[in-house]
Amino acid sequence: MRTLHRHSVQYLLFACLVALDCSPGLAQNNVEADVTTAILTLEISWNSGDMTAYLAQYQQDDTLSLTFGNTVVKGWEALDTLFRASYPDPIAMGRFTLERVDVRMLSDDIAVAYGNFTHLFPHETVKGGFSHVLKRNDQGQWIIQHERTSRGETIKMQ
Repeated sequence: MRTLHRHSVQYLLFACLVALDCSPGLAQNNVEADVTTAILTLEISWNSGDMTAYLAQYQQDDTLSLTFGNTVVKGWEALDTLFRASYPDPIAMGRFTLERVDVRMLSDDIAVAYGNFTHLFPHETVKGGFSHVLKRNDQGQWIIQHERTSRGETIKMQ
């Protein structure tokens, strides 16, 4: 059963990559497509209840930061502790969808990805916005260095 689940996630990632490569306007180039895929991987990992895979998308040292509301989380260990305590199982994690992902390249190895999400929890639905600062590591993988999320009505971005 575990192998089937892993193959399903791999298939979804492949489908996302094909869609990005075949749909003009979703990504201006391969680098932006790679950044977008890194963000879409968050949705897939979260919705499959795989907290370990989800957290693997974040910089795993003390330079990582996350801000939401009046809260600032510094360091990967603090993020890991917070998320595992707040979302101990797939039911508590809920499901989220990314309604929009835009990418702005700041340099060859640094990007900002931003957009809107809807997060369905057992007790509420949250609509909001996010922004991620990502850096390409030595292996070519895009890793989140900083995240900002906000709750509330989604503001239309241009």
